[in-house]
Amino acid sequence: MLTPEYDFDTIVDRRNTNCGRWDTMDKKYGTSQLIHLGVADMDFRVPEPIIDGFRKCVDHGIFGYTDLNEAFYDSFISWMQRKHDVKIQKEEIVFCPRINISSSLCVDTFTEEGDAVMINTPAYGPLYDAIVKNHKTVLESRLVLENDRYRIDFKHLEETVTPNTKMFILCSPHNPVGRVFTKEELEQVGEFCIKHDLLLFVDEIHGDITAQGVNFISTLSLKEEIRERLVVAASPTKTFNIPGVILSYLVIPNQELRKKVQADIDRIGMHNPTVFAVTAAEKAYTECDAWYEEMLAYINENEAYTRSYFSEHMPEFHIYPREGTFLLWMDYAQLNCTEEELERWFIEKAHVAVYMGSVFKKEGRGCIRVNIASPRKLLQQAYEQMAEAYDVLKMK
Repeated sequence: MLTPEYDFDTIVDRRNTNCGRWDTMDKKYGTSQLIHLGVADMDFRVPEPIIDGFRKCVDHGIFGYTDLNEAFYDSFISWMQRKHDVKIQKEEIVFCPRINISSSLCVDTFTEEGDAVMINTPAYGPLYDAIVKNHKTVLESRLVLENDRYRIDFKHLEETVTPNTKMFILCSPHNPVGRVFTKEELEQVGEFCIKHDLLLFVDEIHGDITAQGVNFISTLSLKEEIRERLVVAASPTKTFNIPGVILSYLVIPNQELRKKVQADIDRIGMHNPTVFAVTAAEKAYTECDAWYEEMLAYINENEAYTRSYFSEHMPEFHIYPREGTFLLWMDYAQLNCTEEELERWFIEKAHVAVYMGSVFKKEGRGCIRVNIASPRKLLQQAYEQMAEAYDVLKMK
């Protein structure tokens, strides 16, 4: 059971705060009558130590150019050692404001005209778009569903890779399917990249958020031969619900690769964090462990509640196992409806918005992604609205 020390139950009204999850989605659908379970941030207040750090910044009253200090590096290095048993050197860390920027920048830095980049599908859109928007060839390798669990299809990877392939983009924990790839799987990916001389870019932004009993393995813990071709993108923003701070970084063990990325970051002038970023990282990684553990427990309870409710009231939605992230991946094949029909039902009948599977490219069709990082009462309200309109959907 949760202790009463941290409050995840209070519903905070986020509308009219320029909120991407609520205000932007209201504009998209042309109504403020929806409950939004789509965009992947939490509806939880930030841990108090981070808020206190922000207050000190505000009280100081000057918001000038900001650089990273030793506490920034030390706090992240310590967190990775304590939570994931990974040793990182300060010089390996490269600041870059957002992982979406990092992925695009790395595709641009490490590939040339005519090159191809591999990615697993269904895929988180910005990682996929990092390839497309840099005018490189996308080589899709579908995740295979086997025994109700997605896995990497290494046979298909070998059949798909070409001499022009220069890079592999991996997401672990995987968004949207929720897999946390095992050490054996990650090693096999690394060996594949060694064999075909590929740079391995890994988005580990959800690495701190795992289901009970699941152990996240960072690719930074793999053998040195893999680390030498590795670029890992990380951030505290998902873990502590601070994406609006705009804070992420790359960990690049190989000095030559690191210098290339640093040169491109310098060329486009993205070397300064926001004035709030340094204190956010320091406070998050050094003073918020208890909040973090409570948050994980609350997400686990939300998942259990969701599975129980859907099993009783909407059993045709099949919820796949969640190993990581605060997102649930659901199949709706038993409903015998199209994605377009289902989305209309969500918006017009249930008055709930989720992410439809096509957001994650064609391999995502047939599924939806639901964000469960909200107060339970809000989830209950959303699910009850869905259940009340469920007969309409089943008659399709």
